[in-house]
Amino acid sequence: MFLFSAVGVDNVFILLSAWRSTPSHESLEKRMEETFADAGVSITVTSLTDFISFAVGCATPFPSVQMFCAYAVTAVVFTYVYQLTFFAGIMVYTNRREMDNRNCITFRKIKKAPSKHAHEDRSFEKNHALSQFFRTTYSDLLLNPCVRVLIITAFLAYLAVAIWGCTQVKLGLEPNDLLPDNSYGKQTLRLAEKYFADYGANLHVWMYNLSNFDYGSRRIWVVLDKEIELYENTEFTGVADSWLRTYLTFAEQSGLLVTQDNFIYILKNVFLSQPQFGKYRRDVLFDASGSQLDASRVPIQLRHVGFANQSKAMHLFRRLAETSQLPTGVYADFFQFAEQYNAVLPGTLSSIGYAGVAVIIVSLFLIPEPVASLWVSFSIVSINIGILGFMTFWDVRLDFISMVTIVMSIGFCVDFAAHLAYNFAKGRNVPPSERMRNALYAVGAPILQSATSTILGVSFLASAESYVFRSFLKTIFLVILLGVLHGLVVLPVLLTMFHCSCGTGNSKSAPDPPLPAKESKPSASPSVAVKYLTSPDYYKFKMHEQPLPYLGYLKDLSLGRPPDYHEASAAPYPMRARLKYSKPRDEDSDREAEYCYHNPVAHPR
Repeated sequence: MFLFSAVGVDNVFILLSAWRSTPSHESLEKRMEETFADAGVSITVTSLTDFISFAVGCATPFPSVQMFCAYAVTAVVFTYVYQLTFFAGIMVYTNRREMDNRNCITFRKIKKAPSKHAHEDRSFEKNHALSQFFRTTYSDLLLNPCVRVLIITAFLAYLAVAIWGCTQVKLGLEPNDLLPDNSYGKQTLRLAEKYFADYGANLHVWMYNLSNFDYGSRRIWVVLDKEIELYENTEFTGVADSWLRTYLTFAEQSGLLVTQDNFIYILKNVFLSQPQFGKYRRDVLFDASGSQLDASRVPIQLRHVGFANQSKAMHLFRRLAETSQLPTGVYADFFQFAEQYNAVLPGTLSSIGYAGVAVIIVSLFLIPEPVASLWVSFSIVSINIGILGFMTFWDVRLDFISMVTIVMSIGFCVDFAAHLAYNFAKGRNVPPSERMRNALYAVGAPILQSATSTILGVSFLASAESYVFRSFLKTIFLVILLGVLHGLVVLPVLLTMFHCSCGTGNSKSAPDPPLPAKESKPSASPSVAVKYLTSPDYYKFKMHEQPLPYLGYLKDLSLGRPPDYHEASAAPYPMRARLKYSKPRDEDSDREAEYCYHNPVAHPR
């Protein structure tokens, strides 16, 4: 559960980021309302997709995967409920502590240092340095045409290499992978395969319901011996230790004439009664009357069956059993490992397919822009292709261990993409470049924090001496790395280049409005109401020649108007307005402000 403890904080970071963007002068109820209105849908999308992907994993044929996914489903439900209830309560108490100006550790009141300009205190509006980096420097980098071309080219190269790696993927978990590297047993298995490949374990061939089989004019021992010869003449088998041949040799040396009538009598009362042939008593079974042979087993020595050709050998033996004249079954000890070769690839592909379709449906319903939902779905497919492909280059085989992480990646990798796509899609009637800035500002830092916490949560597995733990760590690392790269690099570029402006009905990016002439600063007045702006992200406040930081309740005005909205005039921007705080911080809270057009990079959000 250490993994889910690390991953569960993903939504916590999103909530904290939304809380940080709300102005502290607002009431507690208003801040909580804005926080969960901003982040509630986003964390619901990711939690629901995680739940669905793990629920699909419960239908896999591997019990270990089923057990893991069952625990994962429980963990996802618990963390989601916890974040909406218990953690929300903690946020309430934290806000009350902040309002009382108490220390976060000792809870003792802190004396405020005297300020020359009390009304200029804007400490609550300070931007997180990393969030500001994503909004300005990093966004400028992604909006650079040359960088975009480089990213798209690198992404196409990544897909090509990953697809080629998928064709080279290795299947199955080898027996020595279950043992530690310094284990005596692991060294023994390696040496046994290297020096004693010609003297492997036995293939057990058994024939049953023989008492109901019609032999016609053929003798029973001739039919049984011909069946055994089929298995001896393969590239993976040697000589059979057949009770039948030993019995016929014994009868010949003893001068006994074996016929169809006395075959069972001599076998049961003469041959098997000899002490030297007692080991064959377990290889024959008679019917209830004891007069007919009902089942027979013959062990055949295996040769040259290694980890690489176990699946091939198993399929060959089973085809021989299916084409046999008698009801026949086969088994060898390596079948339990070779079985996964048959189930792991179809199981993995079906899990990816079902979970992917479910995630796409959820995204289409909960992300307000269909094109953004499709790009999220494309990111999920791309990430899973990358995981399968790059597993090959990192010496990780597709087995039930990596299958667990691949099923897990379907839910986890959508977290990063869904958070960014949702924040991008909700900013309608805003140019795509600004929507990308807003989305990266909102979720860029939480995505990095979540990725870092997840890697730290599993990093101790790096020192493990078992292939199982190392392969788990490698696949988790691939999931997180590819998820972050898609969420913070590939997806922002794709969303800004290929998007649908639902608010305007135009599929092309809306051009930025022209830079208007700056007007003279108005004189101060007691009170002027706030004007709702068509493109709010292209304006900033100016007060006494200093920019007034962005206020939380004015963000994303394209989704709704400020609480104290009043029409001032119908004049187009640039315009002058007065800002009056809904909750004054001090007696001099009325300030003179001016909206003016500016470069989005300089927007002090």
